[in-house]
Amino acid sequence: MNYSKNRTALYAPPVQDQRRDLSPRDRIEMMRRLRWGDRNSGMVRQILGDLVQYSIGDGIRHQSHAKNAKVFEDYFTEWCKKCDITNRFNFWQVQSILLRSAARDGDSFAIKTRNAGDKPKLQLVEAHRVGNPLPPEKEPDGMFDGIRFGAYGELVGYNVYKSDGTSREIIAPAVMHIIDHEYASGARGVPVLQHSWNDIQDEMEILALEKTGVKTSAQISLVINKTGGTIDDNMASELGATAPTNYGDVAASMGGNILALDVGESVQSVQSNRPSPTFTGFLEAIQRDISRGVLPYEFIGDPSKTNGGALRMVVAKADRVFQKWQNIIIEQLCVPTWGYVIGDAIANGELPDDPDWNKVSWTTPKRVTVDAGREAANDRADVELGLLSMSELYAQRGLDFRSEMAKRAEDMAYIVNLAKQTGLPIEMLYKPTNVQPGTLAPLAPKPYVEESDANLSTDELINQNEDNQD
Repeated sequence: MNYSKNRTALYAPPVQDQRRDLSPRDRIEMMRRLRWGDRNSGMVRQILGDLVQYSIGDGIRHQSHAKNAKVFEDYFTEWCKKCDITNRFNFWQVQSILLRSAARDGDSFAIKTRNAGDKPKLQLVEAHRVGNPLPPEKEPDGMFDGIRFGAYGELVGYNVYKSDGTSREIIAPAVMHIIDHEYASGARGVPVLQHSWNDIQDEMEILALEKTGVKTSAQISLVINKTGGTIDDNMASELGATAPTNYGDVAASMGGNILALDVGESVQSVQSNRPSPTFTGFLEAIQRDISRGVLPYEFIGDPSKTNGGALRMVVAKADRVFQKWQNIIIEQLCVPTWGYVIGDAIANGELPDDPDWNKVSWTTPKRVTVDAGREAANDRADVELGLLSMSELYAQRGLDFRSEMAKRAEDMAYIVNLAKQTGLPIEMLYKPTNVQPGTLAPLAPKPYVEESDANLSTDELINQNEDNQD
């Protein structure tokens, strides 16, 4: 394909594996620029913040499906409170930090390690800490940008820089690599906004120049067209001045602002047209180009120009992005961490053994929606018709079906017991719609529950209640 003089030449490397195409120098330069943008660009911070806020929220929570589920969950929850090697972050903060780092830098890392007390901990490693050994250290065979591959392309180890300038290689099973792979031949990731950096820089520079222009225009309000800058002696005497002076001195002596115009002189008021009406639209076009490929502009920018149907599509597209990053965090961080912590506790005898100890699901935050009432009504109809499972419905709301149903069973058992203790019909305590006091007979003549009935199951209490009514 020949180049045309009407288009600039593309300075692109030859087509090859992505791990060779993305050189460490280029990747580090992109990382440097995006970190600067995270500190200085509101657009960059908005995009990264939305990714973390809607993907992680208050944390992706665990739910065990083992026989000893409650014991495992309580142990892991306690471990989550101070899970990193520095004892600064809990597990949900770790999820947010690693996701933001992966989106901003291209990837991030968490190492399975132990503290001085031989307890499982996580060590967070940022992208700039993983790379090829620096001279005079020798670069191992099969290593590309800090990741060493085996003969079949399998992961072997990661080379991590230490604070003293040296490095050490850590075996692959001990490292959790948080990355959104886009190439089968890739080794490292690229920032989600790497394609938009030129637009990000242009947007910031154009906005800064326009702000300077607006300030300059605001400082000049009047322009005097004249041939000189002084007044004659006679006019100065009439104005109270003792000597020839300029307009500024005369105005200061008079205590106000004056204009002294000669023949042929005039005063014109300056009205600024900056920013122009088209500037906002131009700036919006740049911002739209920045957000393309990451999140819809209407989601992170101004949704006021979008109607209801289009806004639902925008939210749905954004939700797909959040679900993708949630799956990345779950599969690359949460699941391996559960296996590391719970497996270690079982091996040490701190937890009982269970054949299903590694069966765990993860509950994500409530999914973003544009019309909660309408969607809730549709969900209830879908569940009633069997088109939607209860588990999926609870997961959409950031809840776990099994734990919520257990809570519901406890609540219903309490209602039945309370009705029996007080002698009130259940209808007065649960769904008391159009039920007036005195219209229903008490459940039982006794105002209390015998001790033998206190531990009855919900079904037994209901059957006993029906017998009492008969």
